[in-house]
Amino acid sequence: MIGNSILITGGTGTLGHAIVRTAISEQWPCQITIFSRSEYRQALMRAQYPTLRYVLGDVRDYASVAAAVAGHDVVVHCAAMKRLPEAEAQPSECIAINVNGTQNVVRACQAAGVTRCVFISTDKACRASVVYGASKLIAEGLIRAQPAQPTIFTACRYGNVLGSNGSVLQLWDQQAARGEALTITDKACTRFWMSERDAVRVIECAAKLDAGQIYVPKMGALNICVMAYMLYSERGYDVRFVGLRSLEKLHEDLIHEDERVYSYDDHFVLAADGETGHSYSSLYAPRIPLDALERMIKVRS
Repeated sequence: MIGNSILITGGTGTLGHAIVRTAISEQWPCQITIFSRSEYRQALMRAQYPTLRYVLGDVRDYASVAAAVAGHDVVVHCAAMKRLPEAEAQPSECIAINVNGTQNVVRACQAAGVTRCVFISTDKACRASVVYGASKLIAEGLIRAQPAQPTIFTACRYGNVLGSNGSVLQLWDQQAARGEALTITDKACTRFWMSERDAVRVIECAAKLDAGQIYVPKMGALNICVMAYMLYSERGYDVRFVGLRSLEKLHEDLIHEDERVYSYDDHFVLAADGETGHSYSSLYAPRIPLDALERMIKVRS
């Protein structure tokens, strides 16, 4: 990662932990600051990584963001409200965090002369159908609209990270431990999946783009039912179908044909001067084999 000092908003989450593990493993020559609003989660992380710097604050509060950002070369903006049911039930809260919070980060980075800021988006921003996806799409727009000086703003857009906080794997493991049926939204549902380590690599790639561009990996995908079978068939399991949540899509998209992109072997780059006509759906994406899925789950940064 470029920079001598890195601030991670929402840094006590899954992605923040993954970035820190990678930095320690690869001996990144930088100081990392964790910015988040939960003192409890910061205390837990501090016990694990005592050499990091920790700042309490909320991305909804510009003053606290500006104070935290000052003095850093790079900002990785991970903070977000991302649970679909809660975002649908409280859209104003989702907008305050995901849209207004991103605007605060943008302003703070520009005021402090930060070299680079990388925003973390989601596949749900593509052809957005839920509040969470729509909020991330607007935040992508904020990132893409900024000038190249004093801060270079870029982003990455990807699907689900295996084992992340609140992920379906956590839910299934809890249900299996209690002897309950695994809850699945729809038997036809497909989703993109990647490991934590892959997610960090994507962020590193996004940090090398030109201003306003978005890095989108060509991820593998799995049918949810097939995934449950691959992971739990040896233990024996039952399934209970609960239906899609709100306006959640049956299949996700990373790119749709109206977006302007450059297409490469393993990724796209969204750019203003790119070409239309490309699409990338979880329905048609390459399927993840069992051995690769197990490595994605077991291998941590």
